Amino acid sequence: MSDKIPVVLAGASGRTGMAVGRELVQAPDIELVGAIALRHRGEHLGALWNDPRLDLEVVGSLDEIPQAYAVLVDFTEPESSFERLRAAVLRGWDIVVGTTGFTLAQRSELARLVVERNVGAALIANFSVGAWVLEKVALEVSRYFDRAEVIEEHHAAKKDRPSGTALRMANLLAYSWRRDPKDIPVHSIRLPGLVAHQTVVFGASGQVVSLRHDVHDRSAYAAGVLQAVRKIHALKGRVVDDLGEVLEG
Repeated sequence: MSDKIPVVLAGASGRTGMAVGRELVQAPDIELVGAIALRHRGEHLGALWNDPRLDLEVVGSLDEIPQAYAVLVDFTEPESSFERLRAAVLRGWDIVVGTTGFTLAQRSELARLVVERNVGAALIANFSVGAWVLEKVALEVSRYFDRAEVIEEHHAAKKDRPSGTALRMANLLAYSWRRDPKDIPVHSIRLPGLVAHQTVVFGASGQVVSLRHDVHDRSAYAAGVLQAVRKIHALKGRVVDDLGEVLEG
C-alpha cells in the first residue's frame, strides 16, 4: 500500500490546473490518481500535458473515479465546482480549492458538510505565497493609514469580478478598520496579456503607499497547493481560508 497522498485534480486541462498538476506529479509524497476535465474526457493525460510518462485517462466527473479516499484539488469554475466539492466531502474526502466565485449560501453549505463529515477543507482565494505576504504587509500599513482602494487585474477569461483575492483583501482591511467591506472600493480589470495582479493603494494627506503583487506564471500557486494537500487531512472538521494556516500551521 502506497504511503503517498492520493490526489484527484479537477480542472486538469485549464492553465492553472496544468501548472499545479505538473508540480503535484513531481512531488515525491503525492500520487495523482485521477484527473477531471469534461471537455477532454477519454483523452490521455500524458498527451494533454505533453508528458508521455503520465499513464492516466482523463475522466469527465467525480463519479468515474473509484478511489475510496483522495484529496480533491479543484481549479475550475463555481458553476461546476460546487456539486463536485459537495460530492467529494460526502465521500469523506478532504478538499483543496482554488476555485472562487461561490455564493455565501454555497460556502455555508460546504462548511456545514465539512463539519458533519469531519473532513478538512482549504477554500483559499489565492495560493501564491506572495499574495499572502501582501495581505500581511497591507494589514501592517492599515495600522497607520485609514483609507485605501484595491485594484485587481486578471486575464480576460476570468468570470468572477471582483476576484476572490481582492474581496478578501477588502474584507481584511474593513475588519482592521471596523468598517463595512463595501466601504473599501475594489476596481476590476479584465484584459488579454494579464495573468493575476493586485495593487492596494493607501492614501493620507500628501502621500500614498502602493503595494503590488504580480503573478506572471501560474506555477506561483503550486507551492501553496502542495502544502495544503500535505496538511489538509489534519484539519478535520474545519474550513481554512487563510494560506498562512497551511504554510505556518
